[in-house]
Amino acid sequence: MLDSNNYFGRVDILVNNAGISTMDYFVDIKESDWNKTMDVNAKGVYLCTQAVAKVLQSQGEGGKIINIASQAGKNGYRLMGSYVASKHAVLGLTKVAAIELAKDKINVNAVCPGIVETNMKHREREIGGELRGLEAEEIEREDNSQIPLGRTAVPQDIANVVVFLASTYSDYMTGQGINVTGGMTMN
Repeated sequence: MLDSNNYFGRVDILVNNAGISTMDYFVDIKESDWNKTMDVNAKGVYLCTQAVAKVLQSQGEGGKIINIASQAGKNGYRLMGSYVASKHAVLGLTKVAAIELAKDKINVNAVCPGIVETNMKHREREIGGELRGLEAEEIEREDNSQIPLGRTAVPQDIANVVVFLASTYSDYMTGQGINVTGGMTMN
């Protein structure tokens, strides 16, 4: 349980940013991979959000909860069944929490990154290439060809939107899944 008497004296913002992926064709997804992905990506958001929401409610001054979802929470992607399902769950939890916590002045939103240059993305290109009979470089070219702005994201692109959602500039926003995809996902 969180203790609001921590070093800083209070909790104001939660960013749920843990996430993992496993890759396989849907018919071959191992139950253990499904469970691991759902535990980190969906159950982790649920548990952390629930714990912090209770602290924010007890403080009585509102707050911000920001979940890192994915454009995969709005679309389907080959080889990514458990990841896609987990990110759809994050968006669903975001909407329910936003509705229920609005009376407490707690804004709950999600950021939906597109393709971000991280170690996880590089690993996905390797594994995806193996499963599809392609080189990782071919997957990277495929990735870039789908993005109207012509490049994949860097972590700072996502962090900028998180900072906005944590600020007072987003006080009239809740229940949103904001795309940060370079135009790859537009809904």
